[in-house]
Amino acid sequence: MRRALGWLLMEQRRHTTHQEERRVSTVNVKRHRGRLIGFIVALVLLMNGCALTFGYRHADWLIRWQLDHYVDLTSSQRQEVAARLEPLLVRHRTEALPQYEQFLKDLQQRVGRGLSREDLEWTFAAYDRFRADLFERAVPEAGRLLTTLSSKQVRHLERVFRKEEAKGDRIVQAPVAARLDDRTRKGMALVEEWLGALSQEQSARVRPLILALPDSQPVWWDYRRQRHDEILGLLRHPMAAEEINHRLRQMFVQSRQSAPARYVEMDRDMRTGLTALVLETDRIITPLQRRHAVASLQKVIDELHALARSS
Repeated sequence: MRRALGWLLMEQRRHTTHQEERRVSTVNVKRHRGRLIGFIVALVLLMNGCALTFGYRHADWLIRWQLDHYVDLTSSQRQEVAARLEPLLVRHRTEALPQYEQFLKDLQQRVGRGLSREDLEWTFAAYDRFRADLFERAVPEAGRLLTTLSSKQVRHLERVFRKEEAKGDRIVQAPVAARLDDRTRKGMALVEEWLGALSQEQSARVRPLILALPDSQPVWWDYRRQRHDEILGLLRHPMAAEEINHRLRQMFVQSRQSAPARYVEMDRDMRTGLTALVLETDRIITPLQRRHAVASLQKVIDELHALARSS
């Protein structure tokens, strides 16, 4: 939950999906369906494993740290952010976390009986819904903060953006084969984290499917640069908070409608590739691996339940 407000300054990790390709299981379509899970949990909750509890319990500090990194908050802004963050996070904990928990319980049942194409469509729809809700909750507070930024803070934000874009340029300029190999290695590690060790035969089936996923990095970094420029343009032309909120909603809550066609196409191709990967993987895992995946999900459900009760 690292950044409710910080994400609105740049769509920081929307496609962790794309960058790390949380390629989940190798599951037998009728008997074994596990590993959508790593992808889903990482995607929908935007957290993973132990980082879930730590990140959420320290969300106020993490968000303030992130905002300070981007805009170099003044002392009065820090106080204002701290005061407004607490009720925002309490509402999210009491309203949204139970929805996440129910989603994971439903997913757990689907994993237990075996995943279908319809299950994956349901999962993507849930991710889109949760993501939009998260941004919608943050928009009013982000808009309020943006109206208080000085020209010096806007210049600071631009410098941070440009440093990130330079990093993106270096990533994109790396050999494609090396970039995809690294993504495949991370994807395979994630699969085994959620399913347990894969056999040589399973690895030989899963690895090429991860490797074949679209190379999303060039499109992702172009999209991110565009959003950076839109935010800077917003800040250089003072406007009322209502108008800023409207523009932020267009950029982040309704991002698919305002994204360039090339990005929307990449997102669609990625989801198509993930669906093919999960369904094929789903055919080949063992009952033991499926139980491992279900148990892994239960751990996250328990953590979410405890977090929701702590509000």
